[in-house]
Amino acid sequence: MQYRHFLLCLTLLWSAGCANQQQARTPVPSTNGLDGDEEQAILSYHNEARASVGVAPLHWSKELAQHAATRGATLAAQGCKLQHNKDSKYGENLFMTSSNRDHEAVIDAAESWGSEKKNYAGQALTKANVSAVGRYTQMVWSITSDVGCAKVECNNQLIVICHYSPLGNQLGAKPY
Repeated sequence: MQYRHFLLCLTLLWSAGCANQQQARTPVPSTNGLDGDEEQAILSYHNEARASVGVAPLHWSKELAQHAATRGATLAAQGCKLQHNKDSKYGENLFMTSSNRDHEAVIDAAESWGSEKKNYAGQALTKANVSAVGRYTQMVWSITSDVGCAKVECNNQLIVICHYSPLGNQLGAKPY
């Protein structure tokens, strides 16, 4: 009986230790940091940009929003550097602001990404032009149907992250 009790205790301790190690490696936030008005505002901005080029509207995805929040927490844990996740199956737009206008950050992000439209003339994406237009083209990529976004605080700044599915920005292709 003592041996079974020992094994049970050992198993519980090992499980707790593994759980603690997993939590330390991958921060997982409980929400996406956006209120309902912010979610609606950023979705509306995306859909206005899409409508202007004749592309179907996006749908809000809670799953993508949670994925974006997890990504934001990872960026924050890595020193707040805006670096795209090259291994993701989702498209990704990133924005950082030092503005104290917390509630306006999502609109500032969407406007920043949308402002790249002035650099886009309908050409296929290439390595040469994607850095100047890639955030805009991801917003309007025609096969993309879902978006989810998050906002995280990082060193007195705000990071806004949007994830898109299916992802866009395929080199050699046009968004619409």
